Amino acid sequence: MFRLLDHYKALLDIGPVQMSIAAERRGEPLGREWRKLEELVSGWLADIQRYLPEVRKPWTEMNSTSGYPKAVQRMYAAVSSTGEPGLTPMAAVAGTIAGLARDYLVEQGAGKVLVNNGGDIAIYLGREERTRVGVTPRLGAAPSHYLELRAGSPVGGIATSGQGGRSFTLGIADAAVGIAASPEVADACATVLGNAVNVESILIERRPAREIDPATDIPNLMVTTAVGPLPEEMRAEALERGMQKARQLVDGKLLLGAVLFLNGEMRQYPDGMVCPIE
Repeated sequence: MFRLLDHYKALLDIGPVQMSIAAERRGEPLGREWRKLEELVSGWLADIQRYLPEVRKPWTEMNSTSGYPKAVQRMYAAVSSTGEPGLTPMAAVAGTIAGLARDYLVEQGAGKVLVNNGGDIAIYLGREERTRVGVTPRLGAAPSHYLELRAGSPVGGIATSGQGGRSFTLGIADAAVGIAASPEVADACATVLGNAVNVESILIERRPAREIDPATDIPNLMVTTAVGPLPEEMRAEALERGMQKARQLVDGKLLLGAVLFLNGEMRQYPDGMVCPIE
């Protein structure tokens, strides 16, 4: 289903995709370009569905993606860039769809595009454009911080992983935010960050992913289902593990920045990447 909210904003709800989009062309609204988007998203989803047995495998077990559809290639490239052997291309699916939608609208002449695919955000800011993107301390909460972006910024994608999201997490972060040049890389790295914010404790409940969703791409992994109140030293240890991974991804030029939230505490790298909402 496609619904135009006004001349500048639209909602797209197709299968697993619930996407909000804002776009304009030199301050003016787009026209019939909006309607083409529904057909394109349906096509990208169909391509992914066709290769589902492949993209549910860890990327290290996949054959060459040469000849695969563009969406599958971008998913694979994003997760393989992290070097994390357990990731499947599905870890980058939402960011990939958001990025493809953004790219189409830019090709149609849009000078400012914001695509939010369930918290995985693709951004394009043309000359003299600017925006603020809110960052939430836990999935489903109101933003507590924001990222200020202007034309020329290298940021093209922001993604959030953690407890309560649409995908499973191995860690205990309330929210793990990856900020990257591309939305699919931000998506894959947010998953890595969320998994890294972790400790072992009897206060943390975990179950095999297959018991919750038999169709999951990580059936044998133990995913977090609930976290009790953790003592301060455990929270600090979990956040530090996440920060070690964040520094690795940023210093390795894969991420531009990372923000982690756990039990009301926040860490970011580099410092000053996001600002609190007063």
